[in-house]
Amino acid sequence: MLGKIILLVVLALGISLAVPSTRAIVMEKAAPVMNGVKAKLVPSRLETMADQLEVRVSRGEGFPSSWESWLRREYSGVPEDPWGSFYYLQVSRRSFTVGSMGPDGVEGNEDDMTVTRQLGR
Repeated sequence: MLGKIILLVVLALGISLAVPSTRAIVMEKAAPVMNGVKAKLVPSRLETMADQLEVRVSRGEGFPSSWESWLRREYSGVPEDPWGSFYYLQVSRRSFTVGSMGPDGVEGNEDDMTVTRQLGR
């Protein structure tokens, strides 16, 4: 019985996505759920990115002069966050921060996800 209900839900969702007039409504209703799923991917990506940058800095190579080029060529993961924006890098004297601008695509507000590492530990 549960299997039939799930099949009907999936079928109804598929039909609603196929009809242009209902697609936007379905996508709008699904956005919070999808953003939650996407947000779960980001922390481990940021940790990996920070680890790779720490190794680079510890070898004396410094931070990349072109961040987007480094993301595309040397970072072992995907260069864009799940919302399609490049991850960002902020460097200060004693630390660096890698981050995602989150669903809104705007850096520096409450939906950003970041990892900060101290330099010279």
